[in-house]
Amino acid sequence: MHKTIPPLRALVAFEASVRHGSFKQAAVELNITPGAVSQQVIKLESWLGYPLFIRQVRKLKVTEQGMSYFSLIAPALEQISAASKTYRQQQENRVAISLTQALASKWLGPRLADFVSKHPDIEVHINASNSPVDFYTDQIDLAIRHFNGIDPQLEIQLAFEDEMRLFCSPDYQRQHKLFSMDTLLHTTLIVTTLQPFWEQWLDRFTTINAEQRNRISRLHFDQALLSIDAARRGQGVVLTNALLVQEELKHGELIEPFANSLPLEKHYYLVHPKQQPLNTAACTFKAWLLEQFSA
Repeated sequence: MHKTIPPLRALVAFEASVRHGSFKQAAVELNITPGAVSQQVIKLESWLGYPLFIRQVRKLKVTEQGMSYFSLIAPALEQISAASKTYRQQQENRVAISLTQALASKWLGPRLADFVSKHPDIEVHINASNSPVDFYTDQIDLAIRHFNGIDPQLEIQLAFEDEMRLFCSPDYQRQHKLFSMDTLLHTTLIVTTLQPFWEQWLDRFTTINAEQRNRISRLHFDQALLSIDAARRGQGVVLTNALLVQEELKHGELIEPFANSLPLEKHYYLVHPKQQPLNTAACTFKAWLLEQFSA
């Protein structure tokens, strides 16, 4: 059912004028001119079909009908104001971030307790997705993206220079006598679909030829989480970055048998839209994230 209501600006101008008893003081509150306030009130009077004020020289008097109308609409406007203020405060204390499932689980997750303890008033929402989100339709404030760092619509800050490194479990290294790169010939290579860098690694750091490579056994996973877990369980060697295995390295579940690293063209960037100012919570979370990346 269609509901006919007067212009909201006119209602606001009328309500402020009654409270202050003056178009001039109402204009100060609303940050517009007294003439603009008067015009909004005239629009409302025209819409209602009767005068709301008796205009006298240097004096504004509310009509009986005007005061009756004011008594009905003022509580409604106050309710709208209070609800909007509450919702705005909720948004100011809320931050939403998008990042890959692996980064959310292996890097951000273990650190969140630190942020929550420092900022218990901020509500953090995690969007863990391997696909880029739409900042506007998905209501996302910040994102950690793995790309070339070029997008004219985004504010972009380098968070982590990505590179591939080799990891395995301590037992796997001992059992396969993994003390030189060419001994990879006798291992199982754990391949992650989104990180297809084994051929580049073998080209750069080994003398293993194409025929020999065809004999190396391989395990394929479509997620870095599964690849890392397989390496942790002693099922092979994995190429990934140090961000995703910090907990496994800390607890001795994985080791890095070689100091070699393979630089990549894409890196991790902390981004947000240029046309979408960050609220206080998002600014606080952004500063904390960059601090964590640099730690």
